Amino acid sequence: MKKLLMAHILMLVVTLTFATKRPEWDNVKVLHINKEQPHTTMMVFGSEKSALSFDKHTSEYFQSLNGDWLFNWSKNPASRPEKFYETDFDDSQWSSIPVPSNWELHGHGIPIYTNDTYPFEKDNLEAPKAWNPVGSYRHTFEVPENWDGREVYINFDGVQSAYYVWVNGKKVGYCQGSRTPGEFNITKYLQKGVNQLAVEVYRWSDASYLEDQDFWRLSGIFRDVYLWSTPKTHIRDFVYSASLSNSYTDGVLRLNGEVVSKAKQAVSVKYQLLDAAGKEQLVGTVPVAAGKGLVRFSSDEHTLKDVQAWSAESPYLYQLLLSLEDKDGKVLEVIPQKVGFRKVEIKNGRLLINGVAVLFKGTNRHEHHPETGHYVTTADMMRDIILMKQNNINAVRTSHYPNTPEWYALCDEYGIYLIDEGNIETHGFGNKGDNRLTCSPDWEQAYLDRVERMVYRDRNHASVVIWSMGNESGDGPNAKKAHEWVNVTDPSRPYLYEGTTRKGGRDYADVYSRMYATPEECANITKDYAHMPFILCEYTHAMGNSNGNLKEYWDLVYADNNFQGGFVWDWMDQGLKQPVPEAYKNTSQDDHFYAYGGWWEDARGVHHDGNFCMNGLLASDWTPHPGLNTIKYFYRNIHVEAVNMEQLEFTITNWYDFSNAAEWVDGEWELMEDGLPVASGALESMDLPARSGKNIQLNIDYQYQEGKEYFITFSFKLNKDTFFAKAGHELAWDQFQLSENTLEALKAVQTDAAPDWRTEGRSVYVWGEGFSIIFDKLNGRLEKYFLGDELVIKKGPQPDFWRVPTDNDRGAVKGGNMNLPQLGVWEHANSWIVDEVTSKEENNTLVIEVKGNLPMIDARYSQTYTVYGNGEVDVYCQYIAGDKALPMVPRMGTELVIEPGFDQLEWYGPGKYPTYQDRNVEKMGVYSSSVANEWVEYSKPQENGYKCDTRWFTMSNAEGKGLRITGEQAIGFGAAHYSKQAIQQSDYSFELTKQPEIYLNVDHKQMGIGGTTSWLMNAFPRKDYRLQNVDYTFRYRISPVR
Repeated sequence: MKKLLMAHILMLVVTLTFATKRPEWDNVKVLHINKEQPHTTMMVFGSEKSALSFDKHTSEYFQSLNGDWLFNWSKNPASRPEKFYETDFDDSQWSSIPVPSNWELHGHGIPIYTNDTYPFEKDNLEAPKAWNPVGSYRHTFEVPENWDGREVYINFDGVQSAYYVWVNGKKVGYCQGSRTPGEFNITKYLQKGVNQLAVEVYRWSDASYLEDQDFWRLSGIFRDVYLWSTPKTHIRDFVYSASLSNSYTDGVLRLNGEVVSKAKQAVSVKYQLLDAAGKEQLVGTVPVAAGKGLVRFSSDEHTLKDVQAWSAESPYLYQLLLSLEDKDGKVLEVIPQKVGFRKVEIKNGRLLINGVAVLFKGTNRHEHHPETGHYVTTADMMRDIILMKQNNINAVRTSHYPNTPEWYALCDEYGIYLIDEGNIETHGFGNKGDNRLTCSPDWEQAYLDRVERMVYRDRNHASVVIWSMGNESGDGPNAKKAHEWVNVTDPSRPYLYEGTTRKGGRDYADVYSRMYATPEECANITKDYAHMPFILCEYTHAMGNSNGNLKEYWDLVYADNNFQGGFVWDWMDQGLKQPVPEAYKNTSQDDHFYAYGGWWEDARGVHHDGNFCMNGLLASDWTPHPGLNTIKYFYRNIHVEAVNMEQLEFTITNWYDFSNAAEWVDGEWELMEDGLPVASGALESMDLPARSGKNIQLNIDYQYQEGKEYFITFSFKLNKDTFFAKAGHELAWDQFQLSENTLEALKAVQTDAAPDWRTEGRSVYVWGEGFSIIFDKLNGRLEKYFLGDELVIKKGPQPDFWRVPTDNDRGAVKGGNMNLPQLGVWEHANSWIVDEVTSKEENNTLVIEVKGNLPMIDARYSQTYTVYGNGEVDVYCQYIAGDKALPMVPRMGTELVIEPGFDQLEWYGPGKYPTYQDRNVEKMGVYSSSVANEWVEYSKPQENGYKCDTRWFTMSNAEGKGLRITGEQAIGFGAAHYSKQAIQQSDYSFELTKQPEIYLNVDHKQMGIGGTTSWLMNAFPRKDYRLQNVDYTFRYRISPVR
């Protein structure tokens, strides 16, 4: 027995010795010192009236410490000013820094972007020593006189990554875990008058091993810092349960909490529930016994008849006031809380909210601002919510950490479902199986600490409907422990963590979750795991020109199964705004740009992952990328399907989860003839309950003309002003072709006379009615095209099989049997060896036939020009494949160079946003723009601005003169002021010099853009949207516009 006791003592001594040798910021066993226990986000007020503001800034017991603080940056712990916290420390030479902020964005150290590779040596599980910058902060404050005799707390909403706090030279405590609050009771450290606050922040710590998220690695005090004050006896924490019963019509309310009691007499907690208008719905009181320490309280369970339930569509919030009163009824404090009645449950393999298997039309969202890094303001958050609502997004995954507390209040208020995710990612240790840290008992408490702090902080928010441990941390016992703790602590919400379900449904996840599963994999999951709700926590990787093949996913989601939606990766490019380098200021179109990984790191030899942080539906400045409009379409809540086109019979389906369609939209139709509206009308009634449909029949009194192409367009627009858009904002649309495709063989042009022509040396000169053309017999090219004396085509059509690689194309460089280097065979495949050029007159035309071969790909190619006397030219292209084992063809088309000035565009085809085979939901019509306006600014220049399925387009000058190009079949076109070579060689757009001429592609087709992933084979478009290396023919006509 004595030996056993001595062994335990020896083990304790060894443990304590280890703990003392390693500082707190490098010791996984020390998570915090003297920090308050986590609790719900709350603020105390002095009266019920003031509490109803629900604005902490108006409380007399709140004081913000945001502002300019004194700051010193040190390269490593050894060089930091160790005694800087002393009150008489000389800080006169220190600079200032705004708080909140990231210090790297104020000239201290560098931002580092890495996806999953740790920015330091990871194998020894130690925080860096030689390179571990330390930020030393100093700030002064005074405590209001009316706080005398009360408790005073300091709250740090977010600090990266570990920090110590001193007040008036005395050490208060230590904390780590950057995305949940660190709160300290500083009452005993305060003095009358000015108080000196000192904070020491470490860029890296043992906590950094759990914060390996795919984002910029930035440091500092980056969220709000404030003081708040409570009475000596006060409500320390509380949680409400506001569920539904009686077929989800009645509300069931219950309160639990705890009081820090320092009173000799009993107190009571009074609770009042008001509706949104302030009318009292419920009042009750819970006695709290006298005593010292924590005293728990629990209210009765109350049933409220016919409550207004909370949902993302109708985010109705009641107002709860908790008042702590002494025995005489004197109010000691009032705490307000918004309450949403709703019920989340899983039944029959479906995740139900208020009894409905809602569809999560979601996006992942990092907290990012291009100028302030990880610090985001209320205005930033509201801008996000408004854009989401405008584009039918109803859900956000807080990837991959708890967000700023205010975000949750805004999502409660405006209606966004949240997957609230813990601040855990250990991707650098692997993600596909057992993970070193997730399996380690030494790290168990660190995992649980982060999950616990999130749940305790956020569980009073109606918007939080799913918990998640974190992201890409593989599997292991610590993941299981987290799930068990959450299920016991908050059984009212399901739990999701993709790492546990990657290889099959484990018993410690309530929702089956996957990332980037293909539509085929998703279809299999709905069959194999029908007992669990299925959600893609990440899908359609929105990197650059992406978001193709969404139809294949959403056809499955809208079918009757357990697939309940997905979350786009991700919301916004994470670029950091920088001035354009001096060398490019004279040629760049802007004075700033948005930097990605490598801008700072390359010069210092630090690992980075390039522009892999630029995956947004929005650019870094909130400019929507074209993919967002496609997301809007597939997330729409009103669908139209054709029943009988001849009889103009259609079915309208309301995919709102709870709302009658008439609550949101009015419907209208429009008949298009060759892209122009010729008739329109309003749909009689949108009275359509949620998840129901009805048939309609249109009665259109219009005389259809033979040879014309007709489309019917349905549009559904807001019927009222909302916080996110005015009445008339379009939320949904569908379009149907009424006639058969009227595109047919280009008919011969009837002219009075054939063009004149002559051969002179290697050139063929052709002229006629107000035009002239020069052909080169040696290379077979249409060299020049003039209208009158004005040059329009500078270089005529040449075969083109290449597109500037998109981010998805580039990402496939790691692919298996087909990757970007192999695809690169097409880049120079247009090197054309002309074998034969013939010219002949035929039926009042001149026919010039050019035959040749493409030796790089062992193929035959010919172009035949038919020139009419009025200046029209038919271009007929024939491609005969040789080596059919070659990979897919990026483009089958031609390239021309257009003379400067002819930069005004008009087209009949899908618009107004760019379209590709696998991202083509835009409405057919006639649209106008300019070449410059069709350039889409992606983080890294790439293929952009394309228009597929076009019937015709024009390029004209300011006087309206130019060319019209018409396809025999639907064609694709793209135009830019930059050559492919220039675009492809540029890392940033500021490196491009805008050319006056225009590089024009006229194509039979271009392959799709993909979007399932941006890496490996799934980065390429699906097989349905590829161009195989087979024989092709296509024809288009160039017509003068005078």
